[in-house]
Amino acid sequence: MQLVKNRISINSVNIPKDFSVIAYGKGMELPAYTLERSIINLEGKIIKTVPIHEFALVEDAYAEPGKVIFFINDQNESREILDNAWALNLEGYLFSCNEIKPKGKIEVIKFKGEMCEVNLSLSILYSEVSSIKGVRANRILKELDFSDIDDFLAEKSKEIDLSLPQIILSPILLPSRYFVEKNLNKDVKDYYSMNFSNDANIIYTGVDSIPMRRISFELRKKGKKVKEILLDVEPLLAPIYLSLMTYYMMEG
Repeated sequence: MQLVKNRISINSVNIPKDFSVIAYGKGMELPAYTLERSIINLEGKIIKTVPIHEFALVEDAYAEPGKVIFFINDQNESREILDNAWALNLEGYLFSCNEIKPKGKIEVIKFKGEMCEVNLSLSILYSEVSSIKGVRANRILKELDFSDIDDFLAEKSKEIDLSLPQIILSPILLPSRYFVEKNLNKDVKDYYSMNFSNDANIIYTGVDSIPMRRISFELRKKGKKVKEILLDVEPLLAPIYLSLMTYYMMEG
């Protein structure tokens, strides 16, 4: 099995500062929310983050020029968004792991390679913390040394019981949902879902453990088998760690 650390590629990304909206397409929640959360937590700024269809139908007519960052892989989604942006003369930036042709005033920034969305997310976080002074930023920089990541993934992955039909994610881990569904082929719910009724793995972090333990308690009251997994890492890195775990488990 190829080591995950050999597939991790962290690079400096020139993240524009002249925007107030992030819009993301299918499968690009992880880099979008990595950018949003890093700005909110490390810079203290509030950034609006919306799915691209909400942006196209509700937001774009009111967006300020030069104030949009897109994260899109799907060709159909990109075509629709770029056509709308061109018609409205919007300026912005589009990050993608796919071949997307620029149009109008939207600059396309392409990434490629294995685990592209995860590496894009890591690169965004690295670029943000590198430009900020502070204890938390310095701590995150140190955590981005993934020299022992495979040992961590091997041990942590053992805690997930793949015989259980469902995985329930905490709010902090929600941006990793796409990779949990895609790589583990499991029914995935989250804290905001309704009707928890199956045996399940419940995965949470140290900062959102209490509401997830309530879900665990309710399922056990119904006689369901529950496996709780605490991913006790830096919250800004937690969805990335879980995404990496799914790649490790998919190939293990």
